[in-house]
Amino acid sequence: MTRPLASLALAALALPAVLAAQGTPSAAGPDSAARWAVADALADSAPAGIERSVASLAAYLARAGGDDSTRARALYRWVAGHIGYDVEGFRNGRPGDPSADSVLVRRTSVCQGFATLAEALGAAMGLEIHVVSGWSKGYGYTAGQTFAGPPNHAWDAVRVAGAWRLMDPTWGAGYLDESLQFVRRFQDHYFLTDPAEFVFDHLPEDARWQLLDRPVTAAEYADLVYLRPMFFQAGLRIGSRAHLVLAANGPLAVTLGVTRPVEMTAQLIDAASQRPLDGRFAFVQAGTAGALIAARFPRPGDYLLRVFAKPLGAAGSLEWILDYRVHATGAPGVVFPMAFEAFATRSVRLLSPLDGELRREQRYRFTLRAPGALEVAVVSGGRWTRLPRSGDDFDGEVTAMPGTVSVYAKYDARGEYEGLLRYEGR
Repeated sequence: MTRPLASLALAALALPAVLAAQGTPSAAGPDSAARWAVADALADSAPAGIERSVASLAAYLARAGGDDSTRARALYRWVAGHIGYDVEGFRNGRPGDPSADSVLVRRTSVCQGFATLAEALGAAMGLEIHVVSGWSKGYGYTAGQTFAGPPNHAWDAVRVAGAWRLMDPTWGAGYLDESLQFVRRFQDHYFLTDPAEFVFDHLPEDARWQLLDRPVTAAEYADLVYLRPMFFQAGLRIGSRAHLVLAANGPLAVTLGVTRPVEMTAQLIDAASQRPLDGRFAFVQAGTAGALIAARFPRPGDYLLRVFAKPLGAAGSLEWILDYRVHATGAPGVVFPMAFEAFATRSVRLLSPLDGELRREQRYRFTLRAPGALEVAVVSGGRWTRLPRSGDDFDGEVTAMPGTVSVYAKYDARGEYEGLLRYEGR
């Protein structure tokens, strides 16, 4: 798995208002999270008998609590957890009746039915909910796509404690995979989402429902970098590049803000064929000061730079968090070294060498920062060279021999060495 770090200082950036607003405190503080957990449990255990009408279901869900956000959470959880996506209707362009009563009986719908059922349940629970229509960066979206014609999505705005908030129960229910199959997966991100985050993938017809002090235009929306829920859940922030489409006349570097430890990797994809390239064309380094995603291009052309991440130490695989579309015009670039999992999980930084192909019989200066490491060694031609240490910094010269050159670190005097990097000889 490839991943590098940032020795560069994060660039200062004048961002659009929507981007500068990132980091607005979430509505879900500790108290809200506890209440919402109770609401989730109530919704998940709803008896079949009370689910036969909007009125009876609403009366049951209203037992979650007296405050607006808890009641809204209960209906969001129930709709997202009990209504499936109408794949056939979406495929043939003939979805079923989106009215609340019909959706409740069929237990399947497209986005309009999800939003309409949430609106009806909310009204019966004493909540004010409004169905919002607009354009989304959902199934079938490709980085660089423009938005025109009729709206392609619907979601809800709900009034909570006197202020309008946003939620999308359709996307809260799951997603359509590449084979157009509905995958049920509850998504917390789309409940009472910060408007400055929601606008990255939702553009309402009526700009007022962006709930932003300075709404973005359709052109600005199309040009916003494509971000996915895990980007925000991992505590990341836009850094040096806010625009979706980037130009590169040589190597490209993108910085992200980091608010808590994160594990990250990146992949370069040929935009025309959608084929991933050799993993060594992208290199990520994530530390406490920020994350640096670097890319080099094998030839001029159009590429997607796709980044994956998760909170450091979290269970499961890294998740897709963002896409940039890159138009490369420069000369072919040299690959980076191959970085292994320990490089990211140990928060190692590589200062040199950054070229992944080393000339045989030539001496190179290896400079790394490996927090907590007892030893860092470079193995070339079967010979182990332990780099001199100064605190967390390791620095020394090694002659590249034919074949691979590998970098290892030891963190426990009795433990084994962990692989960090691999270079190829040329």
